[in-house]
Amino acid sequence: MIFLRPGSWLIAGVLLFFTLRRWLFILAALCSDRLLPDRPRLDRNAVQWPPVVVLVPARNEAETLPDLLAALARLDYPPDRLAFFLLNDASTDGSEALMAAWAAAHPNRHLITMPHNVGKARALNVGLARAAGAEIIAVYDADERPQADALCRLVAAFADVRVGAASGRRAVSNPLDSPAAAYATFEGLVHQLVTMRAKDRLNLSPAVLGANCAYRRTALKQVGAFRPGALLEDSDLSLKLPQAGWQIRFVPEAVSYHAVPTTLAGYWKQHTRWARGFNDVARERGANILWASALPLSLRLELAAFAAGYLDRLALVAAAGLILLKRWSQFPLWVMAASLLTPLFQTVAALKLASAPAALWRRLLWLPFFFGIDIAMAASGFWGAVWQKPQLWEERRIRQ
Repeated sequence: MIFLRPGSWLIAGVLLFFTLRRWLFILAALCSDRLLPDRPRLDRNAVQWPPVVVLVPARNEAETLPDLLAALARLDYPPDRLAFFLLNDASTDGSEALMAAWAAAHPNRHLITMPHNVGKARALNVGLARAAGAEIIAVYDADERPQADALCRLVAAFADVRVGAASGRRAVSNPLDSPAAAYATFEGLVHQLVTMRAKDRLNLSPAVLGANCAYRRTALKQVGAFRPGALLEDSDLSLKLPQAGWQIRFVPEAVSYHAVPTTLAGYWKQHTRWARGFNDVARERGANILWASALPLSLRLELAAFAAGYLDRLALVAAAGLILLKRWSQFPLWVMAASLLTPLFQTVAALKLASAPAALWRRLLWLPFFFGIDIAMAASGFWGAVWQKPQLWEERRIRQ
C-alpha cells in the first residue's frame, strides 16, 4: 500500500532521533569533565544555609513511614533553619497516628491532614501554602531513605540564583531481590547516571525527580506550583521551569535510597502509571515547547523529546507491526536493530558509572525480556491516557 512508505519512514525517523539522542548522552556521561562546557561547581562548604521546608506527602504509608521519619531526623542540615510538614492525604491506615507522634516530638515538625483524598500535587500545594517563609522547598516521599548529607548537598545547588530546582540521586535499596527489581534498577541507573548526568553536563535541563528534590519557592510560584491532578507533577515542572527561564541541576552526591517493585505485577502497575503521566504531560505542555523562541534550539529539542515520553516505544511497536506485515522493503531494518541494541549500551555505561557489583551485571540476562514488557507497558499507558482513566494516588505495594 502506497501510504505505508511515508509512514514507515516517519517511524524510522522517530527511532533514529531517539537513538542518536541516547548515544549523545552515553558519550557525554562517560567523557572527561575537561571536554565539556563549564558548569558551576556545587560546594556545600561555601553555602550560607537558607531556611528550608521539607514536605512529606503520604497516603496509607504506615509500613514505610517509620524508616523515612528516622532518616529525616538524622539529616545534618542546621536544625534552626529546618521545618518539616507532613501531609497526610486522608490515610485510612495508621499513617496519621505515626505522623502525629513524630510531629509532636519537636516544635519544627507539623502535621496537615487532608479531609479527603486529593492526590500528591494538591497535597504539596497545601503544604506549600502553609509553610510560609522558607525559600527552599524539599520533597521526600514516604519510601525515601535520604542519607544524612543529602539535603545539604541539594540546597548547595541553590547558591546559583538561576537554579529553580535540583534533584539528587534516588538509589535502589533492593536491586537483587528479583529480576523485576534488577530491571527497575537498570532503568534508574540509566535515567540518572547517564541521561540526567549528561543533560546536566550539557546544560540541557535534567528532569526533576518526584522525591529527593528541592525547589525555589519563587520559581514554583512563577509557574503555578504543582499542577492539581497531575500524575507526574515532577515531569510537568521539568518542562515549565526551563520555559520560565529557570535552570534545573542534578546532584548525584545527594543520595536517597528507595525500594522498587519486586514482581512483574508491581512493575507493570507503577510503569503504566508513569507512561500515562508522560502522555498527560505531553498533551498539556508539549505543543508549545518548540516555539519557545527565548530558549536555545538545543534545549527546545531536548524538552520536546522529554515531553514525548514513551513515543519511541510506541514507534517500536509500529515498526514491529510493519515487519510482521512483511513490509521489510519499506522499513530500514538497521534502524530497528540500533533502537533495540542501544538500551544495552546505555545500561552497560550506567553500571560502569555506578561501579555496580558483579551480581547486578549478571542480571543483564533479563534485559531483553523486560524491555519487551516495557514496550507493552508504554502502549498500555498510552491507551489509558486516550481513555482518560481517573487516578489520584499510587499506593505502594512493593512486594506485589
